[in-house]
Amino acid sequence: MTTSLKKSKICIEKLSFDIAGKISLKFEDGRVIIVPLKYFPEIKKMSVEKRKKYTIVDDRTILFTYSDLIYHLEDFMGLESKWSER
Repeated sequence: MTTSLKKSKICIEKLSFDIAGKISLKFEDGRVIIVPLKYFPEIKKMSVEKRKKYTIVDDRTILFTYSDLIYHLEDFMGLESKWSER
């Protein structure tokens, strides 16, 4: 079964770093995905306190105060190729 992120509304509610070496994204519908930080070296090198300083934009984009990079929901789900469908 395939799904399209374009057709469904997935909203990031919050991030957490409670599991060592992982980032957890909690969605408004209660689902959670957990992704290893090794795929996001810029986030991994930030201190725990700096990681907590983030903003969620348009329900699907994450900006960290201490990083120039922009992260999208598709980055965390391994769907970078779907960016053009947003």
